[in-house]
Amino acid sequence: MAAAGRVHRVRRAARRLPGGPALVTVLACRPLPHRGPRLRRLADRLAAQYRTPFEPQYDPARRSWTLRWYDGPAPDSVRSVLRRAGSDATGVLVRRDLTTRALALAALRETRAGAMRRWVGSWGQRYHLAQLLADRPDPDRPADPREAAMLDALLLAATPGDRRSAVPDESKAFELVARHGVAWLLPSDRLAGPGEDGALALSPLEYLTAHYATGVHRTAWETALVTMPLRAAVTAAQADPAPTVDAARAALALLPALRAELTGELDRTQARLHLALLPQG
Repeated sequence: MAAAGRVHRVRRAARRLPGGPALVTVLACRPLPHRGPRLRRLADRLAAQYRTPFEPQYDPARRSWTLRWYDGPAPDSVRSVLRRAGSDATGVLVRRDLTTRALALAALRETRAGAMRRWVGSWGQRYHLAQLLADRPDPDRPADPREAAMLDALLLAATPGDRRSAVPDESKAFELVARHGVAWLLPSDRLAGPGEDGALALSPLEYLTAHYATGVHRTAWETALVTMPLRAAVTAAQADPAPTVDAARAALALLPALRAELTGELDRTQARLHLALLPQG
């Protein structure tokens, strides 16, 4: 009723204004940012649900509201909440921005997957990573303590040291992983001790790969943390005239797995050869 009364009063004033009814219709129908308090309450509920700050912003030029946040939930999840919110959220746009942390983590993962597009430059890489993360929730959250430590090391290396309150340079982060791979970001080069889960320290096969891998195995390790074949790793430690204590421990820890692998190969070979001895036809 209030809105109808406002339209009636403005239309009645049209006869006294230059431009006539057309101008008054625009003024009467132009939405005001009256939903601000309700959208802020909705933003607070979303923040509590997703543990991410949300900010409703009104654009006078477009006469529309936009709900903005960094990282956090995927845009489709927030759109679903807005649809259920009813008239308070009708026509509200959503915009999620990605932090440097989220983009650097994506660059680290893409490098491990062999999909980091070094040739397109930093802007092309950023676009590729943003598209990759478009529908993924919580793009800034590492999968495990090792990935978290590697991400922190990358961000530190990408932070300029010549000014106070410096922040990581995402272009530098992209360049570092594209050029040097990811193995240098590992938080430790030591062999995991008994009972350790290997999240931060190296597993026996990782330790031998880091110390003995050459050629394509070295490239695969430095770029994607791909370990060398089990037999090659143990053979390399055996061929070392003076292996370290940790190298010997790592090789000894792998012997049961190698023994099982070799036994399986021998059993399969024996079965094939027995088949060859059976009468034909």
